[in-house]
Amino acid sequence: MEKIKKGNNKLADTVTIGFALFAMFFGAGNLIFPPYLGRELGDHWFLGFLCYIGVDIGLGLIAMMVIAVAGRGSDSITEKLGVKLSAIFLGVICICIGPAIAIPRVASITYEVGLVPNFGNLNPILCTGVFFVFCWLICISKSEVMDIVGKILSPLMVIALLYMIVKGIITPIGDITMESSVDQAVSLGVSAGYQTMDMMAAVIFSISVIFTIKDKNYTAKKDQFTMLVAGGLIATALLFVVYGGLAYIGATYAHNGEAMAQADVLVKVVLVLLGKSGLLLLGLIVILACLTTAIGLITSISEFFEEKLHISYKILVTVFTIVSFLISNLGTDIIINMAAPILGIVYPVLITLTFCSIAGDKLPVLGYRGGAAFAFIIAIIQQIEAFAGKDIISHALPMNSMGFGWIVPAIIGVVLGAIVAKVRGKDIEIARACEIE
Repeated sequence: MEKIKKGNNKLADTVTIGFALFAMFFGAGNLIFPPYLGRELGDHWFLGFLCYIGVDIGLGLIAMMVIAVAGRGSDSITEKLGVKLSAIFLGVICICIGPAIAIPRVASITYEVGLVPNFGNLNPILCTGVFFVFCWLICISKSEVMDIVGKILSPLMVIALLYMIVKGIITPIGDITMESSVDQAVSLGVSAGYQTMDMMAAVIFSISVIFTIKDKNYTAKKDQFTMLVAGGLIATALLFVVYGGLAYIGATYAHNGEAMAQADVLVKVVLVLLGKSGLLLLGLIVILACLTTAIGLITSISEFFEEKLHISYKILVTVFTIVSFLISNLGTDIIINMAAPILGIVYPVLITLTFCSIAGDKLPVLGYRGGAAFAFIIAIIQQIEAFAGKDIISHALPMNSMGFGWIVPAIIGVVLGAIVAKVRGKDIEIARACEIE
């Protein structure tokens, strides 16, 4: 009986972890990408969606599993860069998922998706100001009220979205007429996946997930890893249905060559499928979800920098809130466009380090650094090319048209670093032998 009881508890705990991971990866800000992706790609919407969710939760789960196996927190992935570079890189990730991109974006989406469609063109500065004042009050007091709201909110949002998705499948908006190429589908899917920043969030938040598992008295690393993988598959299945359904509905929404902002696509789709009442429901859910997301991010990055820089938590909360407020008034599309080059540089390095970390200590430190350095250099060059509008070397890189031009150089960097480490190791052994003689 004891074994059965333990098994039942473990199953229930695994499901709980799965829904916790789903809540972490599923943000109202991410909702704008799948419908836009489907609308832009049309007949290749599913391929683009697979690339999107692969970069989104796929890479996020891989990062979390690497950290779980290593058992040293978020530093497990970046530590081979050295203490200073590791701290700087993690700091950049926190700034990206914090006041520079993610937090301002959810505030902007609150205004553009939650308020404007329902109440007209309200004053954006006033609306985002109220949004961030509320966030600041909750974060300063470290209140748990929003945690409760979040637990109630996520199921309500999923139910509303599933209703919309089922309706969009049964009575589609129209036929899928837009044509696109495979390269375009992969490139756009990867780019949208970068924009979610969920892999970055996974690196920072993974430690809290592991702590949650440990708190349930699962101390064996094997149990922790199993629960994380199983929970991750549950979260992946839920996200696959929600994001996939939204991408399909977007693909059925006629393109007609009309340019449309990403947030507007979501609004128009909901309006067509559910009418004004559906738009009001979506608006309410998006507002509350964005508040929960912003509060969670402000709290997390403030605690991170408090530990690293030994600056007062309350001062950090205040600074991050003010900076986020200022950037949020640029608008969702501008924030996304500003984020693209930053994420285009950070993600190749992070992905390279994550996959290198799977090898653990079997791969020399120079292998890690060589791969990261080559990925970083190529990513910088590609962003310079994009800014200048000139192709310098990217055309010669394999898979560049799909957004993966940095992969082969990164692999070369890993191999060269490992070779140099091996040669240097032999040189050291020879030198020691000479000293002994």
